[in-house]
Amino acid sequence: MTDGRIALVTGGAQGLGFAAAKRFLTMGFAGVLLLDRNGAGLRNAAARLAGSGRAETLEGDLMDVTLPARAVEACLAAFGRLDVLVNAAGNTERCGLDDTTPESFERLFGVNTRAPLFMMQAAAKAMRQRKSGTIINVSSMLAHGGPPNLTTYSGSKAALNTMTRSVANSVKREGIRVFAVNLGWVHSEGEQALQTGFHGRPENWAEEIGRRMPAGRMIVPEDVAGLFEYLVSPSAAMMTGAIIDYEQVPTGVFEDHPALAPE
Repeated sequence: MTDGRIALVTGGAQGLGFAAAKRFLTMGFAGVLLLDRNGAGLRNAAARLAGSGRAETLEGDLMDVTLPARAVEACLAAFGRLDVLVNAAGNTERCGLDDTTPESFERLFGVNTRAPLFMMQAAAKAMRQRKSGTIINVSSMLAHGGPPNLTTYSGSKAALNTMTRSVANSVKREGIRVFAVNLGWVHSEGEQALQTGFHGRPENWAEEIGRRMPAGRMIVPEDVAGLFEYLVSPSAAMMTGAIIDYEQVPTGVFEDHPALAPE
């Protein structure tokens, strides 16, 4: 039995976006719309969710400024309502002070900052019709600062966090709650490909690093989906505008971070 709610999830083809969509359907949502630029990944994700509930897909690149409005329109056309938006899509391109270009800046801020803002804008218009809704922006612990090779990425996520609070304030009397989740290091399909392909780590890198973490393993997307379940539930009805650090160590205590400990 469903509770009638509908979620729109960007970056829904894999990783956290897929885990969030699956969790919502398991909770009893009536459907999800998965948005991603990976068409093959979307088709695979929809097939994997077929046993859990109704999953529609929309292929598109969030660098396209028209996509947010079109995505919400597609959701309303398919389901007639929108209750939850999760901005899980992200660009993790590596660039710092000396190698950020105007083009890389545009890509990072385009996907990580501009797209979530206009997704929120379009979603809020739909949510106002029911005077109810929840928006979750996936941010990063690196919004607190970040390493030299992720300066621009860190800035894009810091800006997203500030906008999250501002949007939460803008819609606080309209039944819409807005959050951001600062993720620590998450072992997802995308991170696996990045670490083995770009950084040259071995296939079992996550197991090796995970053993040095306080919990004895790395965070996985399903862990974070559990937080999302809480945020969209009645138990979280009295909170909004929160920027939540989802990490195994306290913010700022990086000298003790197991991932940075010597081998």
